[in-house]
Amino acid sequence: MKKQLLSSVAAAAIILGGAYGISEFRSGTADAAATVQQSQSKTLIGVAKAEEIALKSAPGQVESIELEKKLSSTYYDIDIQQKNQEVDVRVDAYTGKVVSVRKEADNDDDDYSYTSAGAASDAKLITAAKAAAAANAAIKGKVTDVDLDRDDGTAVYEVEIRNGRISTEVGVDAYTGKVLYTDVDSGDDDDDNDGYDN
Repeated sequence: MKKQLLSSVAAAAIILGGAYGISEFRSGTADAAATVQQSQSKTLIGVAKAEEIALKSAPGQVESIELEKKLSSTYYDIDIQQKNQEVDVRVDAYTGKVVSVRKEADNDDDDYSYTSAGAASDAKLITAAKAAAAANAAIKGKVTDVDLDRDDGTAVYEVEIRNGRISTEVGVDAYTGKVLYTDVDSGDDDDDNDGYDN
């Protein structure tokens, strides 16, 4: 009788232990799946999507897009030129949510009718996203900054691409999308506090 009782207790312990083990395994699998899902949601939306979202909030000409990394958030800071005002739109870099829209009066009488060497006088500027894509096709990495530089009668997008510790500035013709130059900087100057070395 004692033998039968002991074997019943042993069998119950094995069954309960197995059930507990399976429960722990399932829980571990669920935790692992949640971790994978969370890391997948930590993918940047990219310059093109950020520009699209910002232009829905404030239509105009995108002058710059900068990926900003702060302690509590990462967002795209997008400057948009409208008639007589500049609009600063911040878009969460992971969710695509518009974080803020700030407008400032712009009373400058800037003449934005620039032409490029290869562009017709009625040509329109390409989007910042197209400039970023052209630069990224030439230099692989993460686009962290796109600035429209209007100087000496020309318009050029200056696109910064990060690849590890190397930062490359790519000049893209703002009318044709042609890559004009690349300037590689492997230094670690981090005086702009944007969370990226450049």
